[in-house]
Amino acid sequence: MSILFIIIGVVIGVILLSIGIVYLRYFIPLRPQENGFEYVYVNNDGTVRELYNDEIEYLNEKFHPADGARPYVKSRYKSLTPDTKMSGFIQQNRVPRKVEIKNVAQESILKKTEYEVDETGASGIFSKSPNI
Repeated sequence: MSILFIIIGVVIGVILLSIGIVYLRYFIPLRPQENGFEYVYVNNDGTVRELYNDEIEYLNEKFHPADGARPYVKSRYKSLTPDTKMSGFIQQNRVPRKVEIKNVAQESILKKTEYEVDETGASGIFSKSPNI
């Protein structure tokens, strides 16, 4: 009878330990709560930035769970997409403390494209809003 209690105790201990590991790995914040939107964007090179206004609107949309157009939200900073890229949205508090979250000026960000050809055939440097 005492062996049965030992086996039951070991099984319960393993279950509790597993629950604790999952909780620590996926739910404990890695940094304190900060101002701004709840999510940030991780670039392929590992840098992290705040979101543009259109990205915030995109994340606030309601999606059906099976919708292929819904945003990819990472659960961990180092997790990769199915095509082995690091980029994706992540909650701010899941970014490690040592990684800086870059501030983005929402209205003044413009991407520069060199030697783009416009409709008239002229080439040069043209301003272009972010393609997001």
